[in-house]
Amino acid sequence: MSPLSTFKYIKNNISKTLPILIAMMVSVLLIYIFSLVTKSSIELANLTCTNFFSKYTIVFSNNEEPIPKDYLDKITNDNNVGHVMPLISEEGYLQYTNIFGSMSISVLNLYEKDISQVIDTLNVKLIEGRLPMENKNEIIIPKKYALQNKLKTGDYIGSEVSSTYAIKGKFKVSGITDGPAMLVVISDNKDGVSRDTAIKNSILLSVKDVLNKNLINYLSKNTPKNVLIMDYYSISKQTDEILNSMNALSYMLNIIIILVLCISLGNLNYINFINRKYEFGVLSAIGYKKSTLYFKLWKENATVCLLGYISGILLSTCVAFILNLTVLYPSGKFIPLWNISGATVALMIPIFVSFLSLIAPIKELRKTDPLDVIGGVI
Repeated sequence: MSPLSTFKYIKNNISKTLPILIAMMVSVLLIYIFSLVTKSSIELANLTCTNFFSKYTIVFSNNEEPIPKDYLDKITNDNNVGHVMPLISEEGYLQYTNIFGSMSISVLNLYEKDISQVIDTLNVKLIEGRLPMENKNEIIIPKKYALQNKLKTGDYIGSEVSSTYAIKGKFKVSGITDGPAMLVVISDNKDGVSRDTAIKNSILLSVKDVLNKNLINYLSKNTPKNVLIMDYYSISKQTDEILNSMNALSYMLNIIIILVLCISLGNLNYINFINRKYEFGVLSAIGYKKSTLYFKLWKENATVCLLGYISGILLSTCVAFILNLTVLYPSGKFIPLWNISGATVALMIPIFVSFLSLIAPIKELRKTDPLDVIGGVI
């Protein structure tokens, strides 16, 4: 006989514990799915811009004046710079939409011989077709964007094809890429601008260690009036401002769910305790301390809440996996299957609820006289 056995109680009282488990599972499902959707927005920002700028920094002049020579020399000779190449121009952007939000992907105009080096540095793979040839009106696009817009190699995009493309002209899709960064590149130099001229106005420089901020700090402090810098830290700051509102919404939703669950499960636990009052009266009469019985109540409630939490996480993962497989992947979208911060936030639900929902039952147990209960005075 194990009168304090938590698992025996749960096993023998499925009808009483199941509503608590289901309520916890649904609540965790709601919170965790929302955290996965939030993470998909973070990964969207990483794919479309942050991952690119963790490897590259763009420095360009915003008018007719070239970038000062000493400024260029400082960049070229810095130990944290891998290679420097001219950026002919940025030719508009393509809009990519995920499950929760959308981001624009800048179209880079590079010299043909530089494209392969950029792809290799970003660990992007050419999975179909070939790289664009110079002045052939060709373009490479990411796989997810191609799936979303039902594009394949040989198709044409651009403003002359549809106003939905924010890139002037008409370009043939020569290749499709896949990897940690969504890369869109053309090689359009019909004006015949030499590399020496182009590099004085706009450059793309690879960064060996993004955590080394010495060069960025120098460039930022000594930036000429006509020079603009796009680097990892400035881009991350912009994306963080967008995502902070989503994180605030997640915390508010979590607090609301905890409050609602504490009230509803507190009432349910109170009703369950009233039905078990005789059981606790007997245990108290045969010598079990009230503190031991409080702990028994908490263990039972915490175990059911934990089982509901685990079930909610597993169910959320299954739902995300099925959605990805059947609906999202074919259309170029995705939901991450795991989010450690989301799982940690969701864990706050069973922790808080397992304690706060026992306030009413413990109050009732504290004023319970075992002799009255056994004698039938309830």
